[in-house]
Amino acid sequence: MPQLRSLAICLLLFGLTTGARAADEIQVLFIGNSFTYVHDLPKMLDELAKAGGQPKLKLERETPGGYTLEKHWADGKALRKIQSRHWAYVVLQENSQYPLKNRESMFAFAKKFDSAIKTQGAKTLLYMTWSDLTKPEDQAGISKAYQDLAGELKAQLAPVGDAWQAAQADDKQLMLHDKDKHHPSATGTYLSACVFYATLFDKSPEGLPGKIANLSAEQSRELQSLAWKTVHGK
Repeated sequence: MPQLRSLAICLLLFGLTTGARAADEIQVLFIGNSFTYVHDLPKMLDELAKAGGQPKLKLERETPGGYTLEKHWADGKALRKIQSRHWAYVVLQENSQYPLKNRESMFAFAKKFDSAIKTQGAKTLLYMTWSDLTKPEDQAGISKAYQDLAGELKAQLAPVGDAWQAAQADDKQLMLHDKDKHHPSATGTYLSACVFYATLFDKSPEGLPGKIANLSAEQSRELQSLAWKTVHGK
């Protein structure tokens, strides 16, 4: 009997510790397209979180190239992933042109996803994207669409596009876009990850390593500081 009691206590303690580890995890689902997967934004965010000593992130994604929120809703895979577990956050990233060219669709399907996200007890986090390198004037419209949507949904917003615009205004030589002038370079994805870090953890990414994007300490520090200022409006 004493042996059985000892075994029961061990099992109980094991269950408590594994439960605590699970509770400490922040589960995040990214729904978007190539603006999320090029240079692997979730992976960079995960590496920043580890370096910053933040709670462990468990990240998953549904990010086929070129997808809109409307297309995500139609094929059902993103919705099934949302319904598969209790996420902390679900990130919604619309096709880069829809905030300007099809705002009605963006809002309509973001609202559908937001309802499903809240039903799961999760929070919606909107991923504001950026303008093409050749059309910087588009950023104002993209930013406003995401800001308006965040207000309607009462959702959090990762203002990546605003951070990109500020960074490019500070340094005209900074290459945040890839060669196609549309997708992110590794540096652009790093800045995006810094914005998500500041948004999720409400902490500055300043001092975290830049080597994950092959950046020097000076280069990464400038982007980290800019991300923090953008998120907190300082």
